[in-house]
Amino acid sequence: MNVLRDLIRGKISEMKNKIIFFTRVPKIGTTKTRLYDFVSPETAVEIQKKLMIKNYDVLKCSKEKLVVYHDGQSSDNEIMKNILEDREFSYQVGATLGDKMYNAIEAELQYSDKVILLGSDIFNLQENMIHIAFEKLDDYDVVINPSVDGGYFLIGMKKAIKEVFNLPSYGDNTVLENLLAVCKEHELSYYLGESGLDIDTKEDLLSAETDYENIELLGAGEYNINFTFYEAGLKKVLRINMKSQMNLENQIEYEYETLQLLKDSGVTPKPYDLITETNLLPYKYLTMKFLKGRSLNYKTDMHIAAYLLSKVHNTEYGKNNLINATNPFQLMFDECKQMAGEYLAWDKADEKVSSYINRFLEKCLTLIPEKYSIANPCIINTELNSGNFLIGEGKEDSYVIDWEKALIGECEQDLAHFLAPTTTFWKTDIILSETEINEFLETYGNYRNFDRKRFERYLIFNCLRGVTWCSMAFRQYSENDKMLMDDTTFKKIASYIELEFLEKVSAYFK
Repeated sequence: MNVLRDLIRGKISEMKNKIIFFTRVPKIGTTKTRLYDFVSPETAVEIQKKLMIKNYDVLKCSKEKLVVYHDGQSSDNEIMKNILEDREFSYQVGATLGDKMYNAIEAELQYSDKVILLGSDIFNLQENMIHIAFEKLDDYDVVINPSVDGGYFLIGMKKAIKEVFNLPSYGDNTVLENLLAVCKEHELSYYLGESGLDIDTKEDLLSAETDYENIELLGAGEYNINFTFYEAGLKKVLRINMKSQMNLENQIEYEYETLQLLKDSGVTPKPYDLITETNLLPYKYLTMKFLKGRSLNYKTDMHIAAYLLSKVHNTEYGKNNLINATNPFQLMFDECKQMAGEYLAWDKADEKVSSYINRFLEKCLTLIPEKYSIANPCIINTELNSGNFLIGEGKEDSYVIDWEKALIGECEQDLAHFLAPTTTFWKTDIILSETEINEFLETYGNYRNFDRKRFERYLIFNCLRGVTWCSMAFRQYSENDKMLMDDTTFKKIASYIELEFLEKVSAYFK
């Protein structure tokens, strides 16, 4: 009866090649969890599904017999059928990953001459890899296709060899090394095929999406994350926007246009490419020149900062799609009122903190002009903390970076933001003295004219902006509502709504 059953299923009549497609059932909480610091769990599941479908289609094209083993139960078959096709599934059995792979290969070799097993989330699987693997099994005991992370994504054999799967770990970059050591110890001949890219981390995902080399995390802010990479031997920066502070759907396009407008200044990053259509990556991105430098020092670099800002503000620009601040004080106030509203409406808001915020709002409301005309418009950064500068040996090799919130506005707004205590305190715990502020303005005035009264009004509004943004961010962090979470940033945000700091800032509102 068993023989007859197997004949019906086609297993004995096809004693040839068999492919085992080894996969997880795509579920939130178990699928691609190492991507959760970069994409949402839902997006991670969708990435896994795309990879499964892509690789399954490659395997079908090989015309080899194919069986799918998933890590779920029979209740998960409907999920799998909706992703792949209406077919039967087998189940992974064993305590460890090694046990599961061995058991699957042993089971399928009962009805096959050669079996290869491969994972579902390799990015660059090609049909010829499958054909080569089966061909090489004529001459070798084990066929292996390595993954670039130090593991392997495909293994094939004609005889199930238990020792091959008894490795110390399957979760680090020693997997392949340990596997080859076992093969040598047991005098097993092996063939190493073409390497593949296994998608586990954000760097893996970016490598797959972009084909850039040596992608490494450079740094992450509140709304953006930056990586370095190499292209044609040149080190560049890949910048991804995670969320828009300005509530723009085209945030990365907006920043790219700003960089294009400012490229002749010589003091901003040179833009290269803007990518708005992606495959696996759920974000658009831009690339730009990698610049060396350190953050600005408020005690030693103010003359460089004055030069850099003047170069930006003096850069001519033509037709553009940047936001034009027709009444910047009204615009800033509305933004601040909205941000403050999130904190003030919070049931955990501190009453004394709320009192300070309301007083600051009331003061700024009285300073909004009914009619306002921008004098000498220019491109402004609007977020000039010390980390937005890269300082080199001197002013000629120093730069202003991070241009996500640029506007067409007045240089006085930028100057006020740069010098405001709510800005200088952000990265350095420094609050500039009146003398230091005046010295900077005098240096800047050597490069470009500005209006002192406008500057002083902007200074008050920038203090309001800093406090209200931090109050909003404090609530968001407290409720875990931020995509990019950082403990250091949270502590700094919290310090802005401490009563001692608020009292210092209140001096600017008198």
